[in-house]
Amino acid sequence: MSEAPQRLCCEEFEILSRRRFLQVAGAGTAGAAILGSVPTWMPRVAYAGSPPTDTRDVIVSINLRGGVDGLSLCVPFNDPVYTSPQARPNLRVFAPDDTTKPIGQRALALANARITGGSGSFDFGLHPAMSALLPAYQAGKLLIMHATGIGNTSKSHFDAQRWLENGLASSPNIITGWLGRHLASSPPVNPAGTLRAIGVADGLQRLLAGSPLALAVSNLATNPGPVPQLQNIAAVTATAPSGYGLTGTSATSDARLNTLGQMFAGTPAPAAAAAANTLNTISRLNRIGEVGYTPAGGAVYPGSSLGYALRSTAALLQANDDATINQFVEAVAIDITGWDTHVSQFLFNPTLGAFTGTLATNLTSLAQALNAFFLDVIAARNKRVTVVVISEFGRRVGENGTVGTEHGYGNVALVMGSQVRGGRVLATWPGLPSDLPPDGSDVQMTTDLRHALAEIVSKRLRNGANLASIFPNFTPSFLNICD
Repeated sequence: MSEAPQRLCCEEFEILSRRRFLQVAGAGTAGAAILGSVPTWMPRVAYAGSPPTDTRDVIVSINLRGGVDGLSLCVPFNDPVYTSPQARPNLRVFAPDDTTKPIGQRALALANARITGGSGSFDFGLHPAMSALLPAYQAGKLLIMHATGIGNTSKSHFDAQRWLENGLASSPNIITGWLGRHLASSPPVNPAGTLRAIGVADGLQRLLAGSPLALAVSNLATNPGPVPQLQNIAAVTATAPSGYGLTGTSATSDARLNTLGQMFAGTPAPAAAAAANTLNTISRLNRIGEVGYTPAGGAVYPGSSLGYALRSTAALLQANDDATINQFVEAVAIDITGWDTHVSQFLFNPTLGAFTGTLATNLTSLAQALNAFFLDVIAARNKRVTVVVISEFGRRVGENGTVGTEHGYGNVALVMGSQVRGGRVLATWPGLPSDLPPDGSDVQMTTDLRHALAEIVSKRLRNGANLASIFPNFTPSFLNICD
């Protein structure tokens, strides 16, 4: 009898991914979201006074689904528990100045990355696969937060992803997302627009549930074609045959869209309005695709799902300034899977002088995509945008028997933007726990991520008046992460 193939990720995450549970759960609110009505089950919120439209950032939320190993992303390379032989014999990344090791096996040195904790001073560096992130960090536009998260009582993907998107720890009766509640409680930047938020997923993510005028567009993460065209945004064509998930030949794409409109023409007003808004939105996004987009600042987006999604997001932000399109996207939520690395995270290849493996590849793609967006949108175009990179939980300190790591608690979050107080690692770091059972102990969650999210909502999204409704039963303390 042959041995069953080894899973890279755990069975729970495999089931969640296969069923797309979170997208389906969020999709139930899509009708109300397109209409712009506020469901009766949402917390009651009060609109703040309309701020000047040019002072609010667009927020881009990137969710690394599966639980990225934060100890590899941002390495505490001189923590004595991390450096102990029994912790990570294969997965350890060494100190930047450890000349006994090849340079490709050493962490990338970071300025302002020494944290003084209860048991000493600890230094942090980036995984060597993430060198593309250095320009944003060195420019002071990228902040790294460590030992952070929401909730510290469950290692279930199901629970941790729900809490992260709800913005509430242990939230069985809340089905709206914190970003959806923000949008529902703030006036639109463009009152005449038919779209405020895009979820890059097969269905609207829980993060955006409850948002008015939100639309799930699954294929923003597909190949946008040669520069300058963005054919993933444009309508169905011979070179982009699956625009907006409307499969079929390009010859019938216009007819099928017209048929959709006719189907709803005789329906009750709410459904007809929803259909009209959706088709109008598709038409406007098609215009962005037809105009095309050329990245600025020498940016080169990688050929990965996140690279394609962020390049398309950059085109949407550029279109925000085009009065002829009459559209203003205020929020983009992007899901990237593949971070549940129970098996073969990476190994150092002496011949190549670099780490190879699933996590190393994913970290390289993440860094390259964020760097391209930084060069293009933030450095060259100076757009008002804040990017948040989050994951439901971290991994345990010790590696397991298959050169992977098990579910943990505290993790890394990234915040990038023109008004971010970056170029530093922000953490309360008491040191890693010294008790190392077979799979290692957990990174403590010492900073609640909601402190940072609430500060972004207040300072960059100008919705501080509604923090109590956006993050119920939580009192934020700002961490001075942004201006």
